[in-house]
Amino acid sequence: MWEYIIKGLLGLLLIIVSIQDIKWKKIRLWIVLIATIILSVCALFSSSLSILDRVFGLLLGLAMVLLSKATGGKIGIGDGMVLGVTGIGLGFWSNMELFALALSMAAVFSIGLIILRRANRSTAIPFMPFLFLSYIILNIPV
Repeated sequence: MWEYIIKGLLGLLLIIVSIQDIKWKKIRLWIVLIATIILSVCALFSSSLSILDRVFGLLLGLAMVLLSKATGGKIGIGDGMVLGVTGIGLGFWSNMELFALALSMAAVFSIGLIILRRANRSTAIPFMPFLFLSYIILNIPV
């Protein structure tokens, strides 16, 4: 039961931050913090993943935040924070799978924009919609 609650909360979070990322190119910190607290509490009651797996999932997001700092903000800090929250809910390997699929889709989209001359290499695109779409794809039962 707790896994369904966690997956629902993650989906809701990703919808909200995707809309924010498209509309304002910013993600509200308070939404991410509330989601972190709620998911951390839910994770304590869930036995499908170990706490260590969830911590390593969180570390993937923290690594993205550090990468954001190292690149001078070329990668959004909010993207890393949301990836950390998804890591708490999904664990390390599922979070890596989510991140890899989202990066792949964003790359294909960016290449398409460049080919159509709608953007250049320095054009910023919102990443959260790709993370949400990846989450939907990975959670569709086949």
